[in-house]
Amino acid sequence: MPSLTQKQNAFASRIADGETQSAAYRASYDVAQMDDATVWSEASRLVRHPQVAARVELLKAEKDHIRRSLVLDHEEAILAQLQHEAFTAKTDGARIRALELLGRHAGMFTERVEVEQVERSVSQIEAAIRQRLERMGIA
Repeated sequence: MPSLTQKQNAFASRIADGETQSAAYRASYDVAQMDDATVWSEASRLVRHPQVAARVELLKAEKDHIRRSLVLDHEEAILAQLQHEAFTAKTDGARIRALELLGRHAGMFTERVEVEQVERSVSQIEAAIRQRLERMGIA
């Protein structure tokens, strides 16, 4: 597979960072003699280039992996600190709050509401609506 040029790499990186196609193209290429429509057209063509598209996807996947790793690292650190606080905090209120947050994280305090779905036919629904309208004095 042929490697990308420096400009194609710069474009792919900017796209992976969330820039618009036109903005990424303007930042990566010399567009001084191009009008907006040409920039848009060239950017659109370049983002569909198989090697550029593959590079964009790879960069996005790498960024997503890094972001998820950071979130997990922070989550683990926060949970460890909450556990420490739950057992060593100086006040009862602080210990209870830490335990509450740990319990909430574990899903212990979520309310569960059961909803029973009743299957009704169109004619049953129409009859129920007519009945209500009659009670209201509308029908």
